[in-house]
Amino acid sequence: MIQHKKPILILLLLFTVLIATGCSSIVNKKNIILPLDKKYAISSFWNYTETPMAGLRAATIMESVLAQKNIHITSLIGGGDELTLSSTKSSFLEKKRAKAKALGADYLIIGNVQEWRYKTGIDGEPVVSYGIKIINLKDNSTVFNGLGAKSAWGHKSISIVAQEIAKELTPQFVK
Repeated sequence: MIQHKKPILILLLLFTVLIATGCSSIVNKKNIILPLDKKYAISSFWNYTETPMAGLRAATIMESVLAQKNIHITSLIGGGDELTLSSTKSSFLEKKRAKAKALGADYLIIGNVQEWRYKTGIDGEPVVSYGIKIINLKDNSTVFNGLGAKSAWGHKSISIVAQEIAKELTPQFVK
């Protein structure tokens, strides 16, 4: 009788672990260590969602997470109409690169938001997906590129889920 309960207990334990961890995915195309003593600038993130100002929200959350890590960061995050006034994404990025260089930044952090919403249904689970890219302003090369996606239970807000992604997504910084 005891042997029959053992597989059931193992399956129940595995099911509980899967439920408790939630759905989360972080993808780093380049896992590097960045210098802490350099100057970083952060731009507004491009918004590919139907949620107004999701890019601005994600960028300010990322900015706060980086500031908690004692990273010298200059904000280039604009207002709500900043991205809609730009004719193209490339012209927007060129303006941000030029402004970051003029302010003495070594790196520019840009990003984009693919999903920022609550699922429809009884629980209204938050779902967030966004990516960041860190560009070396000396040669315009991408030194870091990462994407994070996560959904959570209905008791969490989108901002909390976005903070969790930002903490997991940021690269390591050392002196």
